[in-house]
Amino acid sequence: MNRDAAVRVALRSVSVVIAVAAAIDPAVTSRRAAKPMISVVLSDVAQDSTLAVAVRRTLQNNFTVVPGGFGAANATVLVGDELPPPASDEPARPVFAIAGGTPYTAIAIEAVSAPSLPPLDARVPVAVVVRAHAARGKTVEVSLKSGQLVVDRISRNVTANEQDISASLSYLPTAPGATPLRVVARVAGARDSSQADLLVDVRDTRWPVLFYDPRPSWMSTFVRRAVERDRRFIVTSRVVTSRNISTDAGAPPSRLDDLAGLSRFAAIIVGAPDGLTASEVNGLDTFLRRRGGSVILLLDAPSPGPYARLTGVTTWVAKAENPSVAVVPANGDSVGLRAGELAWPAPLPAGAQPLAWVHDSASGRAIIWHSAVGAGDVVVSGALDAWHYRDVSASGFESFWQTLIAAEASAAPPALALGVAASMVSPGELTHVAITLRDAALRAPSAAQIRSSASATLVSDSARRNIRLWPGSGIGEFRGAFRAPLAPGTYRIEAAGDGVSEDAPLVVERTAFRASPNHDDLLRAWVAARGGAVLSASELATLPEALMRTIQPAGRLEIWHPMRSVWWLLPFALALSAEWFMRRRRSLA
Repeated sequence: MNRDAAVRVALRSVSVVIAVAAAIDPAVTSRRAAKPMISVVLSDVAQDSTLAVAVRRTLQNNFTVVPGGFGAANATVLVGDELPPPASDEPARPVFAIAGGTPYTAIAIEAVSAPSLPPLDARVPVAVVVRAHAARGKTVEVSLKSGQLVVDRISRNVTANEQDISASLSYLPTAPGATPLRVVARVAGARDSSQADLLVDVRDTRWPVLFYDPRPSWMSTFVRRAVERDRRFIVTSRVVTSRNISTDAGAPPSRLDDLAGLSRFAAIIVGAPDGLTASEVNGLDTFLRRRGGSVILLLDAPSPGPYARLTGVTTWVAKAENPSVAVVPANGDSVGLRAGELAWPAPLPAGAQPLAWVHDSASGRAIIWHSAVGAGDVVVSGALDAWHYRDVSASGFESFWQTLIAAEASAAPPALALGVAASMVSPGELTHVAITLRDAALRAPSAAQIRSSASATLVSDSARRNIRLWPGSGIGEFRGAFRAPLAPGTYRIEAAGDGVSEDAPLVVERTAFRASPNHDDLLRAWVAARGGAVLSASELATLPEALMRTIQPAGRLEIWHPMRSVWWLLPFALALSAEWFMRRRRSLA
């Protein structure tokens, strides 16, 4: 056989071997290192998208990158300086964070908060926390603006190079509806300033409260008269004047152990609580735990009785002061009471917090205090004769009780609580919502079966868009996420469930300013608790090695079919073509 013939045979043999191997399709078992799956989550889509692209490029050669949260991933990389929203899923562990680094500014607003549903006939408190850098000896000015109008302003002196300053501003609404407000902070004489937007949804709401006196009480009578003069309340009352005889105003429930009748009230004020029966105390306890409302006990005397189960007090101390003394709010408010006959617990029950005390607070004389009972709140007043001192020149009796009862009533959970992570967002920003159905969430643990459902809709003037919800971490809790509309404007989120409904505003603006909290320590602790570490943007190149070292992907047996590769077509075609060309050149068949 000459050399040319040998080459033709070799080429034909190669093509035949490839064809036969492809027909047999052999399987090969080998041990390969699995390619880990990494979930990349952004703290803020608008601010961290550029850094997220760099993170994906760094990881794509060694890992399978999944954008967004994915519970089945081998690890999670959080991009940004903030923690994920509370409504988001728990990320796959371990968690590493790539911090972009907050730009240095002389002044920064760390936090802004206001009541979610303030009433129309009251000032809306706005709490602000400002962080000042290198401003010792200077003055920080914090302003609250509605549109171009400054509605409140406050100044604080800076006493340290790095200092957090708390300021309390207020806004007096003139009409119900969603009102955008802007907080502006600056160091006097400096050009730098910080801004943060918030949305206040003012409602013309009135809180229903129940006054119940098992026997006539002067203290309860005058507190009720003060509350009746405040149009923020709808007052219902029952005073038991004799056995089976009572004086009613409105339509009070027939019994205190009727939860259905009590559920419509946000707070219950009880005069002379030592006259309550064990059955009535059981009803109030159920109201606290399953309605989440407040019970305010106005003592006439520290007498024993079944009501002690609500207070948790075993020993009372009573003292008569001559002359009367001032009972000062613990929060520093200037509006307080005067009283000559006082009673306070010794010691204060575990977990209780004082609301008002006498000037010598170091001695532990908490005259008015509160403590949690289940989801509700119990307030106990030991200012036994404060009703004697109602002269506005000496005491703020009326304002004090109006303010305290308003705070307690507003804290009672609604039948449906709708929470929006941010009410002012940028176009296309990811927004989270949370829904809690009170009756399901506070259902008695002995309930055999609990069913609840909820829905949410984003509403504009021309369209409605459903928001997908998932069950939350607790019974009666739901959460969801959606992208804000691209068109700026005011929208509403409507939620419904178990026969009740609620809505909340959503404002989309191209220039929405956010507070910039310093989460460095919190972020490091949160990430460390999930087995990872925080890396700066300059350390991004070390992220793949850190992930591999932490994950330590194990090898796994894999069955693969080498002949199924499309690349085998190339040598097969080349061998056949070369053999055919050589035969044609020799004029062979």
